[in-house]
Amino acid sequence: MSGFQFFTILLVEDHMEIRTLLASILRSLGVGNVLRAANGAEAMQILRDTKKDPARAGAAGIDAIISDWVMQPVDGAMLLRWVRRHKESPNRFMPFLMLSAFSDKERVSFARDLGVNEFLSKPFAADSVATHLITAITDNRRYVKMGPYFGPDRRRREDMSDDEKRNLEKSDKEKGVRFYDPPTDLRRKIGPDAGFDLQAIMSAQKELDSFSEDFIDWTTAAIDKLQREVELARMSDEGMRRQIFDRINLIAHELRGQGGIFGYPVITTISTSLFELTLHNLDRSNECVKLIRDHSMTLKAVVREGARGDGGRIGRELVKELSRASLRFMESGDRARLVNPEFQDMLKRNIRDAGGFDPVDVIMKQDKTKPQEIL
Repeated sequence: MSGFQFFTILLVEDHMEIRTLLASILRSLGVGNVLRAANGAEAMQILRDTKKDPARAGAAGIDAIISDWVMQPVDGAMLLRWVRRHKESPNRFMPFLMLSAFSDKERVSFARDLGVNEFLSKPFAADSVATHLITAITDNRRYVKMGPYFGPDRRRREDMSDDEKRNLEKSDKEKGVRFYDPPTDLRRKIGPDAGFDLQAIMSAQKELDSFSEDFIDWTTAAIDKLQREVELARMSDEGMRRQIFDRINLIAHELRGQGGIFGYPVITTISTSLFELTLHNLDRSNECVKLIRDHSMTLKAVVREGARGDGGRIGRELVKELSRASLRFMESGDRARLVNPEFQDMLKRNIRDAGGFDPVDVIMKQDKTKPQEIL
């Protein structure tokens, strides 16, 4: 076993269950000390305390940070910016692994421009957590100070020729770019054979799998919350729905990141559709509220049927009908311009990949008095 038993990692995640899960994974991998924070503000206070009051912080120093992106009141991006730039930061070179269900190129590029070392997308498995953590800690790129940016060199130089490297160095010096070699203490701490053995990774994956039994309870609670928000939206005027839709979008964001982690990618698919539908909050019409309600009822049907994996015939057909409804909604009233084209492509794939099963009976189980309409 390498020196990870001497490591302290700060884990920042607003969802308590995911925070608990990640802490269990890190302990199974052999990490000695895991500090937890529910948002960036709490994390900043812990980081300050490691310098001023180590007993209160629970550690004399922190070796690396794993942080979710979407949190309130301080998100992961703001925390990363603070670590890299603020005078109170205990270590501006600290390895930082960003965790998020957002994995689009723009978001990854934005994190890179803030100085992140690694980006881990939800859903994740234990081995991906281990791999990204090792990569972040052993990252030996020089740090760059150029204008407001401070962080790892964003240009991967290993693929450059010697002449290209020399020309780049000369150009950088002319532009006033300053380089700093990162400290080597972390690499010395974990030893020359940095990594986690197979048994540790298998133990961590077993820990992750054990949380799957609780996932349905978490998801059921989230769907109940979603349906309360939908009913509130139905009773509200269109002009009063902005905050309601924002809350719905946040619920969808959490569900889409968790489904794949616990073996329910069909929940991730449906939640991604709901997330994209409400992302920019540009259409708050009654038709949109009805489509959101269809998403919530479909999620409830999937959970009730215990549709793991892609959901089988029932799950695939439910996703297909929901995708058809979403496409029809976007094609009416020129709404297609309000959403990501990749989202529309995803809906078309859902329809193409599904079989020929009729889901009406499944949806009707939601309400014994009347069938639930799918547009």
